[in-house]
Amino acid sequence: MTRLLLSTLATVLLVLPQTANSQAPAAAPKARPPVSSFRIPSEMSLCGEPVPLERPDVRERLEYEFYYLLDREGLLVMYLKRAARCNPIVEVILEMEELPEDLKYVPVAESGLAYRARSPAKAVGYWQFIERTAERYGLKVDSYVDERRDLTRSTMAAAAYLKDLYEMLGSWTTALAGYNWGEKNVARTAKEQGTRSYYDLYLPRETERYIFRILALKLIMENPAAYSIQVPAEELYRLPKVMEVDIESETPITIDILADCSETGARTIRGLNPWMRRNVLPGGRYVIAVPTDKAEGYADRVAERLAERRRVVHSVKKGENLSTIASKYNVTVEAIEKWNKISRKKPIHYGQKLTIWQ
Repeated sequence: MTRLLLSTLATVLLVLPQTANSQAPAAAPKARPPVSSFRIPSEMSLCGEPVPLERPDVRERLEYEFYYLLDREGLLVMYLKRAARCNPIVEVILEMEELPEDLKYVPVAESGLAYRARSPAKAVGYWQFIERTAERYGLKVDSYVDERRDLTRSTMAAAAYLKDLYEMLGSWTTALAGYNWGEKNVARTAKEQGTRSYYDLYLPRETERYIFRILALKLIMENPAAYSIQVPAEELYRLPKVMEVDIESETPITIDILADCSETGARTIRGLNPWMRRNVLPGGRYVIAVPTDKAEGYADRVAERLAERRRVVHSVKKGENLSTIASKYNVTVEAIEKWNKISRKKPIHYGQKLTIWQ
C-alpha cells in the first residue's frame, strides 16, 4: 500500500507546476520598511478554526512571534526557498489524507524544512519525530536507515499522527499542542485545568509559543511581498528530477558504487536519499532515488559492480585502526564494520583477520 501511494505521489508531482507562494515582483525595493510598520490582521484562522484575536493576551502572543520572525528576514527567505521544494510533496499528501492545508507550516516551525534537523530531545527530520513515535507510525529507524529524514514517508506518518491527535484532543490547535508536548501531557493538563481550548490552557513556554509561531509563519509565508520580503521565482529551490530504482543485494552496498553508477557524487546520492544514515547499506532490498537521466539501467550497473567485487582478507598490523585500513582499500569504515560485524567502539587487535570487499 505504501509503495503504491508513493508511486501515485511521484506521478502527481511530475505534472505539478513549479510554483511558490511568493508573489514578489522581479525588482526588490531599495529599502525595506522597519518591522514596526507592519501589523497583524484583526481576523485570522488556523486549519479553519478562528483565532480569538479580540483577546488582548492572544493578540500579544501572536504579535511577539510575528515581530520575532520579521526581524529575521534571512531566515524567512530560506524558509520560502525551501518551501518551494517541499510544499509540492507536503500539500499533495495533506490533500490525499483530507487534512487542512495549514498543517504544511508545522514542518517549517519544527525543522525549518531541513531534513538533518535534530533537537536536544533527539527528535529528527522535517517533522521532528522522536524514535518511539516514528516507529509507532511505521517509519523505519535503525543504524543504517532513518525514514524520519525522508520527506514523503515522514509526511505520511505525520498525517496519521495528526489525525489521531485531532480525534483525541478535539481541535487542531490543541492537537498541535499535543504534537509539540505530547498528547498525554496535553490531555492530562486539559483535565486538570478544566478546558480543552488551547487559548485557555496554561502550558510550558515552548508549547505556549508553538501555535503562535505556526500562525506567524502562515501569515508571512502566505504573502511575503506584503511584508517586503522579496524572493525572485528563479531563486526558489526546486524538486530535483529523480526516479526511484529497486536495488537488491545479498552483500552490503557502499556509497561509492551507488554514486559511480549514477555518475554523481556521494553527496548527491545522500541528498537524494536522506534516509541513508551511513555510507553503506547492509544486504537487502532498497529503493534508491537517482537523477532521472541516469535511471535507465541503473539497477543493472549496480548489480554488475557488486558482482565484480573480490574478497580480500586483511591481517591487522601494529598501529593500524579501522580508518587507516579503510583508507588503504578506498572503502568506508562503516563498510568494514558491516562486513565483519564489528564496531569502531571496540578496538581491533594485532593479527585480527578482516574481510574487505574490493
